[in-house]
Amino acid sequence: MPIDVRSHPDTPDLEKLQNLVLEPVSQDEIRRRRDDGEVLVEDVVNQREDLDVRAPMSDEPGEPVEGDVGTALYRLTQLFGTPPFPEYMAGEDISDRYETTYKYLFHVQLEDDVADLPDEWLMTIRDWELEVGVGICEWRDEDDEFTADADVALTTMALAQNVTSQPVECDFKDIWY
Repeated sequence: MPIDVRSHPDTPDLEKLQNLVLEPVSQDEIRRRRDDGEVLVEDVVNQREDLDVRAPMSDEPGEPVEGDVGTALYRLTQLFGTPPFPEYMAGEDISDRYETTYKYLFHVQLEDDVADLPDEWLMTIRDWELEVGVGICEWRDEDDEFTADADVALTTMALAQNVTSQPVECDFKDIWY
């Protein structure tokens, strides 16, 4: 049974997450890197049997799930704009989409030294089989297998869970959603 990432014994506390800066990677940078022959390889944390964690849309671990991947997309769009991957743009051919319909790419930077974490890395937040999906990524010259460090994976999942489960203020009617 998957574990709520907030209940996992190796997940960092919120204090450590406050030292991380999340910045979206632009569509121009994605296109440029692809044009230069680079491939974005990804370790999807949701698929890791060694961690077996998820990022549910609830306020606290064990509480009923209040939102879904659509709510996460709304919040991400309010915070960061539309998803940057060209293949996930509205109006594109979607016939090859199976488990993912939107995906964001973020650059994560560590502002203070935290043991067991690199200074920076790339992550994705997307839908994954009707859940919030999270990945750790690297740009490489060829598409090959990639497994991220477990501490980075848990930190990334916790960061994504925190970003997508917290309501954002809507421009319309000044309500929190």
